[in-house]
Amino acid sequence: MRLPRLLLALLAATGCKGAAPRPTAAEVMIDDVGHTMRIPAKVERIVSLSPAATELLCAVGCCGKLVARDAWSDFPPEVRGLPQLPGFSPSPEALLLHKPDLVLLHFPPPNLQSVLDAAGIAWFGLAAADLKQVAQAHRVVGRLCGQPERGTQAALAFVDAVAAVRKQFPRPTRPPRVFYELDAGDGQRPFTVGRRAFGHALIEAAGAHNVFGERDEAWFAVGVEALLAADPDVVVLGDADVPVNPQSRQTLGERTGFAALRAVRAGCVATVPNTLVSRPGPRLVDGLRAMAAAVRACAGGPP
Repeated sequence: MRLPRLLLALLAATGCKGAAPRPTAAEVMIDDVGHTMRIPAKVERIVSLSPAATELLCAVGCCGKLVARDAWSDFPPEVRGLPQLPGFSPSPEALLLHKPDLVLLHFPPPNLQSVLDAAGIAWFGLAAADLKQVAQAHRVVGRLCGQPERGTQAALAFVDAVAAVRKQFPRPTRPPRVFYELDAGDGQRPFTVGRRAFGHALIEAAGAHNVFGERDEAWFAVGVEALLAADPDVVVLGDADVPVNPQSRQTLGERTGFAALRAVRAGCVATVPNTLVSRPGPRLVDGLRAMAAAVRACAGGPP
């Protein structure tokens, strides 16, 4: 589950309102996984293998160019009628049946990369690691699908919305110390986020402090001993509404050793909607609002 830092540099300053130029066949871009791609002169058929990419495409006005999606892409509602490809790594044969001009994905497996390259199909990896990079992803996707102006507008709207949430929930003098559970794992070693993940940026922007933010990793598992040593003020469950192994304040307290956590003793266990906080796309601002509201209830933290 470890993911590398986003490698794409900003294409333009966040406050720049000028329209990005339309791509030509000669233009190239470096994606978030370090892959260099030549931008097709015309993109009419897009396959998305990432829920965040699907939402970004629709946010910049390119929903109509989608011809297939991964099984987890369920927003906006109009994409649900599109053909589904299983998982984030479908068989190359199934993907090629849709004759895409462009494939957007998260971290493509080598076998899929080689098939797409051999077929001359452009692909782009999206893996934003913080809120600025999520804003930039709007610009990038707009540029890729032929809607650069819409991409710029969407990026600016995202930045403004993030600023509004930060104003609504200013950082307290003593930021609450938060443990964010991304996935329960086996219960005794839940997964959380380090400073290389956008989930970390979300916690910090919400006016809180990530107790594992010093870890130079994205996602990783932690044991109960490390959690007890960190002793967070607040536990935020990002896996309360997932379809497999959902968690709650009750299930957390029933795990061996977890009842001794300060947050559990004080009742400072909150939940946030998984699809809002786990997808680095346009609705991440709603995830930020949910995260800020969740930690605000225990803003002072237990003594």
